[in-house]
Amino acid sequence: MTASAPRAAYAFRTRWWVAAEPARCWQELERVATGRAASWWRGLRVAVPAPALEPPARVGLVVRAPLGYLLRVDLVVTHAAPGREAAARSTGDLDGRGRVALRPCRGGTELVFVWDVEVRRAWMRAASPLLRPLFRAAHAVVMRAGERGLRRALAHRRSEGRKPVNPRPGAEGSGADR
Repeated sequence: MTASAPRAAYAFRTRWWVAAEPARCWQELERVATGRAASWWRGLRVAVPAPALEPPARVGLVVRAPLGYLLRVDLVVTHAAPGREAAARSTGDLDGRGRVALRPCRGGTELVFVWDVEVRRAWMRAASPLLRPLFRAAHAVVMRAGERGLRRALAHRRSEGRKPVNPRPGAEGSGADR
């Protein structure tokens, strides 16, 4: 009987729901990927922004896991249907494929992220049989941070668009019209 190599492949499925239409969600994802906005996704930094979120654009990411390690990932966009879905090939510390689909749902948008990757860093491959639950938990924490960040970014952009109509001088903070 021969010993098998440590299992270092991961299949992640994450669902988010946000109170905004798919086009607005797509715009925020695209703004971050192209470097037109600071990343609202805590733990994720865009090191190399894409010129556009369309094939064959390349996006370089650095992900800081809550356990303290960094993952460097290059994504090459293989498919994009603006407002609906994007797919990418991942290389670097995580080798594989991923996609995000945006669907109208309950008056907002459901975003479904699918990542099928294999870790490439030697220490992670070796530790994967023992640390698999921690790696999965770290992924979940980073994804929850992304969902919260997207919600905040959408709320902020929505409030930026609201300007008072015919504001009166000195009426700020009065709480009532006269």
